[in-house]
Amino acid sequence: MAKAAPNAPAGKLPPQNVQAEQAILCSCLDSENALTVVSAILNPDDFYRPDHKLIFSAILELVSTRSAVDIITVSDLMEKRGELEQIGGTAYISQLSDLPVIRSNAAEYAAIVRQKAMLRKLINSLDDVTKLSYEGEQEANNLVDIAIKRLSDIRENPTGGGFETIYEILKRTLQEIVDISKGKKERSVVKTGFPLLDKAVGGLRPGSLIIVAARPAMGKSAFVINIATNTAINYNTHVAFFSLEMSKAEIGNRILASRSNVSTYALQSADIKENDWEQIGKAMTLLTPAPFYIDDRSGINTIEMMAKCRQLKNENKLGLIIVDYLQLMNSAGNRGGGNRQQEISEISRSLKIMAKELEVPVIALSQLSRGAEYREDRRPLLADLRDSGAIEQDADMVMFIYRDKYYDNSAEKPEIEDAEIILAKNRQGETKTVMVKWWARKTLFFEPDQPGQPGDPQMPPAFPVQPDSNHPSRPADHHASNQHKPKFPHISNPPKHAASDSVSEPASRNIPPLPDEFYDDVPPYDDSRDIPDPEVDPDGFTGFEPPEQDGEF
Repeated sequence: MAKAAPNAPAGKLPPQNVQAEQAILCSCLDSENALTVVSAILNPDDFYRPDHKLIFSAILELVSTRSAVDIITVSDLMEKRGELEQIGGTAYISQLSDLPVIRSNAAEYAAIVRQKAMLRKLINSLDDVTKLSYEGEQEANNLVDIAIKRLSDIRENPTGGGFETIYEILKRTLQEIVDISKGKKERSVVKTGFPLLDKAVGGLRPGSLIIVAARPAMGKSAFVINIATNTAINYNTHVAFFSLEMSKAEIGNRILASRSNVSTYALQSADIKENDWEQIGKAMTLLTPAPFYIDDRSGINTIEMMAKCRQLKNENKLGLIIVDYLQLMNSAGNRGGGNRQQEISEISRSLKIMAKELEVPVIALSQLSRGAEYREDRRPLLADLRDSGAIEQDADMVMFIYRDKYYDNSAEKPEIEDAEIILAKNRQGETKTVMVKWWARKTLFFEPDQPGQPGDPQMPPAFPVQPDSNHPSRPADHHASNQHKPKFPHISNPPKHAASDSVSEPASRNIPPLPDEFYDDVPPYDDSRDIPDPEVDPDGFTGFEPPEQDGEF
């Protein structure tokens, strides 16, 4: 008879179903098909009764040696192992074989036993954490990590469906292609907001790990912040951004600068001119509804990250994960000690597993070694990825950022520089280089009309935009019913500074309108994402009032 576990409440047995266990053993002794099904689902430790564990272990050993499985062979093996008397002898095995069981239901019996085993593991894991908590020898955060790790290990992968025939796979794939081509369904990819880059990579696919790497100060963080902002605003993608390097305020300043005509320096130093407040207000109107979530805690590990992202996933608030950056993370099993290369390998592997389990793309930033500094062509290579070769192995895509002017030590540099996004690895397509522009003053990457030398500073269009009646994707100058409330920042050339200003800006010129093709990939404007009017939502953003003359921010 089953006995209560030591930690179980008085009078209660741990979760178990002895009848299901007996039915499984009966099916395995009499049916080869049932044995094949059950052995793919269960292992001996999933059984509650010790004698059932021993019997199932003997059955699996016979299967591994391609021996017949029946009452006689199982009894003989257990006798050789000295376990026959422990399970009640051959008589008990014979009783199991005589049970009135429907062999075709073996999979259902196995599912019952598996569920009970998971519940027992859950109880044991929580009991262990409770015991460690009472002992008080470890920090609370460490115990939380242990609890999350053990619970994550118990949890079954919901996407694991086993083998499928190629016919079923291709049938589903082709049906999806047909639905997309007919407009019945959208591709389940995350767009970066850089049309040329999206065309080159086909969008960021769920379950993929994308590494973005560059030398320090090349613009890694700015690039992924631009991606996060673009996809959150343009396509309403929910973005979880883990910043281990910059604070939330710094990221906020960069985002605001990229969407307004105010430099990051002016925002950080609170040196805001009177005419800048309108630009800031319009940028805030655009940014307020963006589903962009930022966590700036340092030293976070993959277990904590997985727990936070799973919470967002359960609330349907997760479409993209960004980690800035990989080398600043801690591994789950070792807080700062041990071999760093092994830790980075574990972190990289965990990020890939997280992408697959949560079914979202994960972008992780990585540092590069100094190897490129000593080559004549300083464009980075996969071998330059720092700390571990596992990074390039686990990644589905590796992007490098390269700016030639980065190595130019001359006193004057153009305000807008050429930059290259180098696709060094791409499992889903070709490797190539995408040309973009870098506007350092606004920490902004954007795509030019054509690669080449940049002209006078010009802000790329901000989206979402109000559609033109003649061209559904072209922005109109204004919308009559919404003149009181800005929908998107007004785009203009950088203003001239007074002669007393220390920073000189080039004079603005009339910029010709962009061609119609530029707007082909712009999504239609979504009125449902407007900021509520004050009478509807008194807490909604309604704009800034310029500060008083005393300059107080």
